Amino acid sequence: MKIDIDKIDEGRFVIREENNTEYIDQLSQSLQSDGQWNPIIVRPKEGGRYEVIAGHYRLKAAKKAGFKEVEATVRDLPDEEADVLSIKTNLLRMEMTVREQGKVLSKMMESYGWNQTELARKLNVGQQWVARRLRVALELHEEVAKALDQGKIGFQVAAIIAGIAPEEQLQFMQIIIKKGITDHTDAGLLRRQYLNDTIYTIGYQGKNIEQFIKILKENEIELLLDARFSSESQYKPEFSGNVLEREIKRNKMNYNHEKELGLPYLIQNPYKEGVLGYNCVKQWYNWHINTNTNFEKLIELIKTSGKTAIMCMEAYAKAHGEQRYACHRDMLADMIVQHNPEDKLLKFSNRVDL
Repeated sequence: MKIDIDKIDEGRFVIREENNTEYIDQLSQSLQSDGQWNPIIVRPKEGGRYEVIAGHYRLKAAKKAGFKEVEATVRDLPDEEADVLSIKTNLLRMEMTVREQGKVLSKMMESYGWNQTELARKLNVGQQWVARRLRVALELHEEVAKALDQGKIGFQVAAIIAGIAPEEQLQFMQIIIKKGITDHTDAGLLRRQYLNDTIYTIGYQGKNIEQFIKILKENEIELLLDARFSSESQYKPEFSGNVLEREIKRNKMNYNHEKELGLPYLIQNPYKEGVLGYNCVKQWYNWHINTNTNFEKLIELIKTSGKTAIMCMEAYAKAHGEQRYACHRDMLADMIVQHNPEDKLLKFSNRVDL
């Protein structure tokens, strides 16, 4: 049936960030030249008025074309059925951006008390489909949302970005754009690296192997980076490299011994005896790491390996109690946190001594 355009109101859950004027113009021209092929769907309201359920853009295009009436299918539906039908048809016709979809989904969940699983079932979609749209709608930084709307990033990549704190999203998006990442799987791997921004340190003195492993697992450590000059332990053979590596791997973690990160005995012994001061040794150690190792490669290793703990023998990273000197892992951890790489993906911001 034909209905007076002036008697049709917008739907309850239509959220329009910005009308697609180009699409409306195309529809308007099509209506003028070919007429209206498909009726919009409306439901009756009080006072002889109607509410549009499906066909919001067609209604706008008809108004632009100067139509006084539009062909409409009238369906007397309760709120719940009308809202589900509305979003289903909007999705099929792609008349909402993914952010608009997410906002509508959020309002529907709030109005009817549905959880994500219930809403997904009503829309015949997967729960992750709903979850991603909710994240993009509700958790995106304003600048990231603009980039999505402008087509600078895709929806799936935006959903990956939405998985980190809003204050970090803009910098992370800039990294993604600079690296030319468009695939959401690649973006997910990049996010894992970006969020790996804390370096851990641990010593085994005063601990047995069970206590040591327990601390690592409680802190979800994925890589144990052995920074000893020699991986052999004369007094605690269970912490010798080969034995330790086997135990670490048995507990589903990775182990790397990097001898070049250690403090050579020529420096280590006089330092522990108090002949060489901390600042002197730290200056030498910084020079050694920057001159004789590939520091950037070390950072990349830690970033790509997940949560990493730098290990040495000393119980404490810094001088503490009867341990009157700082372990060289203290110096290495400082270097990692203080490093300010051009590639912000390689930046570490925090340090935790276990």
